[in-house]
Amino acid sequence: MRMSKSTSKPSRLLDFTFCAGFVLGFCLCFMAIAYYRAYQISQETVPLPSRTSSLLGELPSVLSPLPPSPSSGRLLCWVLTSPQTLWTRAKHIVNTWGPRCDTLLFMSSKPDLLFPGTVLALATEEGRANLYNKTMAAFNLLHDSYLDKADWFLKADDDTYVIVENLRLLLSRFSPDQPVYLGRRFRRFVPQGYMSGGAGYVLSRESVSRYVRALHHGTCSQSTSAEDLLLGFCLQKLGVPAGDSRDLQHRETFHPLWLGKLLCTEDTLPKWFHQYNYYPSKVVSRSTLSVEHISNDLPSVPLSFLLICFFFLSPSLSGSRLLLQFICILPLR
Repeated sequence: MRMSKSTSKPSRLLDFTFCAGFVLGFCLCFMAIAYYRAYQISQETVPLPSRTSSLLGELPSVLSPLPPSPSSGRLLCWVLTSPQTLWTRAKHIVNTWGPRCDTLLFMSSKPDLLFPGTVLALATEEGRANLYNKTMAAFNLLHDSYLDKADWFLKADDDTYVIVENLRLLLSRFSPDQPVYLGRRFRRFVPQGYMSGGAGYVLSRESVSRYVRALHHGTCSQSTSAEDLLLGFCLQKLGVPAGDSRDLQHRETFHPLWLGKLLCTEDTLPKWFHQYNYYPSKVVSRSTLSVEHISNDLPSVPLSFLLICFFFLSPSLSGSRLLLQFICILPLR
């Protein structure tokens, strides 16, 4: 009797070790495939899947966008960050999607000469209450130093992932010399809608010029700390229309939430999501441009970036479905 008990314990331990090793190996295999795919894309050794561009198609827009052109123009990406999150969040942008922009800048309240990217110090304080002041300071700096060096200006947070190739496809249908404002369109408070700050938004060169002139003339006042809402109010007053960034099937491409909340079940969506959406919610577009809240919902920023690369850029639909199952079982914070 004692002999059978003693032999059963090692057996159970062996079974547990085998199962744990299998699960760990499966996860590592996924990460390796995703990393290799992301590396190929970053080196431009493999073309993007053809369906990525075909799904974007002829974008419906109240702005009557231009036909596709060979070049979308020069793209400047500026990332709103802080000294506290520069090395924990922003550095992963340097290692992933950031270099695919023509110009990449990080806006903080302090310089950092050791950071592997251009950090510009703004004369503002950190904190949510100062978010709009920080945004105004950033646009003033961009207007004075970069307006003639870029055609499009993308604002992103340091917990946002952007698929730059899809963004360029969208921008190729518009002229930077015309006022246009693109992003995830929310409908509350501003009649024409405004773009979610977390999902990222894009302004044409003409829009930046109008906005900064309005700041200098006192045309736009500050009545709240909500950066995206105030910007939306101001741009509407200046005659900058809110564009439609959805794909041909009217699916959203800018996302203010993590993939696990968007793709798994309705129960994971916060209550405000449907209340704020300008358009009825539909499935996530395969030509998605941005995903927010990377670091809040996953314990590993690099892992989440790789998951996004593999899900949206994988040539295998079956592989994407399998990865979706993996995303949906990850614990959300």
